[in-house]
Amino acid sequence: MKDVAAALRWVGKNIGSFGGDPKRITLVGQDTGAAIANLLFLSPTSKGLFRRVILLSGTALSPWATIHNADNLRLSIGKQMGCLAQDAKGDDHEDIAQCMRSRPLQALLEVPMEQVRFMPRIAPSLPIDSESLDPSYAMEHTSDTFITCEVMLGITTTESYTDFNANDIQYGFEEDQRNRVLRTYIRNTYVYHLNEIFSAVRNEYTDWDKPIPHPINIRDSTMEALSDGHTVAPSVRVAYLHARRGAKTYFFHFGYQTKDSDYPQRLGSVRGEDLAYILGQPLVGGLPYFPQNYSRQDMGVSEALLNFISNFAKTGDPNIPGINKEVPDYGTPKERTRYRGLTWDPYEIGTQYYLSITQKPKMKSHYRGHKMAVWLNLIPQLHQPGDDDVSMRHHHFYEREPHYYAGAVRTEPFTRLPPIMHPASMTDSQIIEGRSTNTECTPQTTTEDKLQTTDDADSNDEEASEELLERLATRHYYSYTAALGVTVGVGCLLLVLNMLIFAGIYYQRDRDRKRRNSNNQISSSRHSRSNSTPSTDETIPMSQRPSTPGSSARQSPLIGRRDHELVETATCYNTLSRKSNIHECHQSISPSAPSTLKKDKPPPPVRTSSNPQQGTVKKRVQIQEISV
Repeated sequence: MKDVAAALRWVGKNIGSFGGDPKRITLVGQDTGAAIANLLFLSPTSKGLFRRVILLSGTALSPWATIHNADNLRLSIGKQMGCLAQDAKGDDHEDIAQCMRSRPLQALLEVPMEQVRFMPRIAPSLPIDSESLDPSYAMEHTSDTFITCEVMLGITTTESYTDFNANDIQYGFEEDQRNRVLRTYIRNTYVYHLNEIFSAVRNEYTDWDKPIPHPINIRDSTMEALSDGHTVAPSVRVAYLHARRGAKTYFFHFGYQTKDSDYPQRLGSVRGEDLAYILGQPLVGGLPYFPQNYSRQDMGVSEALLNFISNFAKTGDPNIPGINKEVPDYGTPKERTRYRGLTWDPYEIGTQYYLSITQKPKMKSHYRGHKMAVWLNLIPQLHQPGDDDVSMRHHHFYEREPHYYAGAVRTEPFTRLPPIMHPASMTDSQIIEGRSTNTECTPQTTTEDKLQTTDDADSNDEEASEELLERLATRHYYSYTAALGVTVGVGCLLLVLNMLIFAGIYYQRDRDRKRRNSNNQISSSRHSRSNSTPSTDETIPMSQRPSTPGSSARQSPLIGRRDHELVETATCYNTLSRKSNIHECHQSISPSAPSTLKKDKPPPPVRTSSNPQQGTVKKRVQIQEISV
């Protein structure tokens, strides 16, 4: 950590010569580097060295991030290197740094150290300093550096891929092996109520719908349990603590996997796969000595993620581009459409938004919510020592034989863990003892000095409280008010839409009712008219036609005076659609009896609704000239 701090000081002094801004330094860490970066910006000694932090697949709250037996490790290595006496004990605080520097590097690398599965052999030890004794407590209460830095956290789908061998990954394993793996992890991570914690984890990650699960499914659920336990849940916890204090926080899940990946597609993204896309390797075809065929879709994802990261490093907001690039360009047209219209919302304690980077990126909320509740709520409540009269045997596993575990486990403790002394609960003597061993007497202060010191402290407290209230007012309550306004607006819009729909329905029903009434009236009137007319099947009476025009002229001497006025009724037909019979009628009427023709002429048939056209009698009158 001191090496990283020294490097950051050098960067701050010299970055201006390379065109950089010393006030906008962003610290990025992945895996163990993320844990060191998290511990570094909790320490007050690193204040002002950087402005923003990006933590990938790791935080200081992960169980593998720190070690708690640093004194035992120091004694073991010191004795093996000959820097400590063989009878040295844990209370021997002799400085062995100078002796260790004099030993060759190969001898240091060959020193055997205790190795337990899922835990590191060498890591930063707690406390880091006297002001940040516990990382979780520092994030929640004391660290000012923690809330002044913008933080971005990222995780992958399978963070525990390297915890298994090739045989387990390829073929899977049965439930007995699953129980051994989980039992090993819980024993090396926790101290109290191990049986209860094991039962809770096994119950949460068991598919009870399948009585006989497949070994591959058991492998997937076990990997998911370990990923959530030692990486994902601590990352979510850090994001929650950072957002709760009003600081700007962003969270993303990298779930994208290329088709040419070295890992099984079923497992999703594996720890470390996001680094290639963040560093832009698909844009240059991979590393010089490790070329890889990246598709245009891979290039689009890499460029989009690279733009988000660079925007965050420049402005603290991944959605706001820098000065030199107003509009980002994401590989293919499809990626431009997918990412350009996407807004990355910050992570807040109410919404818990995060960006899901997959083939179809989108904003989601509450990453693995139910499973995170087990690790962040249930298990911390179970991991309590209980009353003072409870024996440590009560907290140990019932299964103590080696064949119940899958790997090396640590020795079962028979004493309780020492309580972590937080600065708020430490007495004055403990604070003085922890900070300095100086024996100089402090100068006596007068009453006026005490009053002045008290006034300054009160004013500082008031300023700090006002600043905290202002930060809270601008972050949390603003988000809740905006969400409430959106909810009320959407509700009113839906209400108006429902009213319009109901009005349209009633209007249509009224129109249909009026249309039916008018149709009924028209049909009834037509029915009454059709009943009053004669039937179309009636035969029209006809008179006999004269055989020749000459005989007709002799019978009527008056025709001589009207040579060309002989009226003869033409042939008339009555054709019915459903009846094939055709009635023909011929009638010859002399001009002397026009009244008879008018009287005996039948009225034209009325068109009815049942047979409107084909039942109509058509008459044609033809005038012929007859020479007398």
